[in-house]
Amino acid sequence: MVEGLVPALPSQDILTPVRQSKRRVSSKTFSDFKADKVLENYSIKNSKCFTPIKGKTPLCKYSFFPQTIIEWNNLEESVVRAKAVGSFRSTVLQWD
Repeated sequence: MVEGLVPALPSQDILTPVRQSKRRVSSKTFSDFKADKVLENYSIKNSKCFTPIKGKTPLCKYSFFPQTIIEWNNLEESVVRAKAVGSFRSTVLQWD
């Protein structure tokens, strides 16, 4: 969708690019502690990040687009910069 390969869903209607700054936000992890996804929702790890969709109800908040945007924003730069769908898929499978 980001690269315009899904013509039925224009990305500009759903996705709002994050205004980039030099500061990166990421959550700190500890081996003995699992934090709830407080900062993970706002994590920016690549140059093609989008503003998370805020849902007022759990049905909206945990639906496809809001959750996929959070996952997309947590991908590394090398993953989102893949040149073709096949290379993107293989990179995602290796990264996970």
